[in-house]
Amino acid sequence: GVVGCSTAYELSRQIKDDIFLIERNDSILSDNQSSRNSGVVHAGVYYSKDKSPLKARFCVEGNSMMYRFCEEYRVPCRMTGKLVVATNSLEEEYVRELVLSRALENGVPGVEMIDGRRVAELEPNVRGTSALLVPTSGIVDASGVVRALRNVSSSRGVNFLTGSIVTSIVPKGESFVVTTKTGNSIDSFDAGMVINSAGLYSDDIARMVNPDSPYEIEPVRGESAKFYKSSRPDIFLNGMNVYPAPYGFYNANGNKIFASFSKCKRHLDAGIASETVGIHLTSTFDFVDGKCVVGATVTMGPTTTVGVGKEDFSSHLRPESHYFDSVRSYLPGLRLEDITLHQAGIRAKLKGYSDFVIERDPEYSNFINLIGIDSPGLTCCLPIAKYVCGMVKDG
Repeated sequence: GVVGCSTAYELSRQIKDDIFLIERNDSILSDNQSSRNSGVVHAGVYYSKDKSPLKARFCVEGNSMMYRFCEEYRVPCRMTGKLVVATNSLEEEYVRELVLSRALENGVPGVEMIDGRRVAELEPNVRGTSALLVPTSGIVDASGVVRALRNVSSSRGVNFLTGSIVTSIVPKGESFVVTTKTGNSIDSFDAGMVINSAGLYSDDIARMVNPDSPYEIEPVRGESAKFYKSSRPDIFLNGMNVYPAPYGFYNANGNKIFASFSKCKRHLDAGIASETVGIHLTSTFDFVDGKCVVGATVTMGPTTTVGVGKEDFSSHLRPESHYFDSVRSYLPGLRLEDITLHQAGIRAKLKGYSDFVIERDPEYSNFINLIGIDSPGLTCCLPIAKYVCGMVKDG
C-alpha cells in the first residue's frame, strides 16, 4: 500500500542498505486501503492534537507534500477546496466548535466560515445555511501515487516481492529470520531491521515478533456509491469536496446523537460515543484528449460498518437509498435513481485508539510497528515515511 511504498521510497533516498518490500497481494495495487478509497487530499481539519497528535501533525504536513510530490512525478492531483456544510443551527454549532476550532489549532491555512449565499456561489447546487471553506483540500489519483512511489523506489534498487505472505518473523540476536511463502515456495532470510506496515494484518505481524503485543485491528468496512454529475444540470458540481457537518453516534447502536454540541462532546470525551465525518461527495478524474481533468463521476461515502472480516468486501452492502438519505439535505436535486453502488474498502482501524501507532517494539528496537494507519493515511504517507526513516537512522 501507499504507506509501505512511501517508506521504501524515503528509505531508498536516505540510506544505502538493501531494502525489500514484501507484499502479500499479487500486485502492489490490489485489494487494500490504497486502492479502495475516495482519493481525498485532506487538509487536517478533523484531528485534535490531544487525542490524535500524529494525525493532526502529519495531515497538515502531508497536504503540501502530496501536492509537491504529484507535481514532480506527474500524478493527477487537484487542489479543489472543500465545503463542510451545515443545514441548520445545530449543525452550524458542530462545524464551528468541532471542525473550525481544530483547523485553527492545527494551523490549516485559509479556512473560513462562509454563509449560504457564498456556498451557492461556489457550488450552485449545494444547499446550506453556512459552511466551512477549506481551500487546501483536494483530490488525487491514489493508485497513481502508489505507482510513482514504486517506480522511483525500484529505480533506486528497492526489491518488491509481490505475492509473498510472511509466515513467521523470529528474532535472532541482533536481527530477524523472516520466512515467506510465495506460491508453493518457502523462503527464509535474515533482516537487520523490520518495519511492520502491514495494514489490516499489522497486528498479526506485531505478534509474530512479540506475542505480548497489545494491539488489535478492528476492520471497518467503508462502502461508497456514485452518480454522474453530467446527467442533469441540477446535480452538477464544480469539483469541490462537499462534506456534511460531522456528528457523534453511539457505539452500541450507531444512532446519531441529536443534542447540543456540549452534550455530544461530553459523550465523545467519555468514550461512550464516536465521531464521524459522514457521507461526503468527491469528484474523480477523467482523461480527455490525453489530459487529466476533473470528470463527471462523483463518489459518495464512506459508510461505516464494524464487525466485518478483513477481506469481507461484499456481504450485506448498504442500498442506494442509504446514500440518498444521507446527502439529500445538502444536495436536494439528487434523485434515488441517479445513484449506483461503487466500491467497498476495509480500513485498518486500531481498536481502542484514535491515532496512528508508530513506535519501536519495546523488546526489539530494530522492529518498528506502523499500526492503525487508517484515514488520513493517504494524505499522511510522505511525512509518515520521513518520520520512520528518522527512526531508522537513529538506530
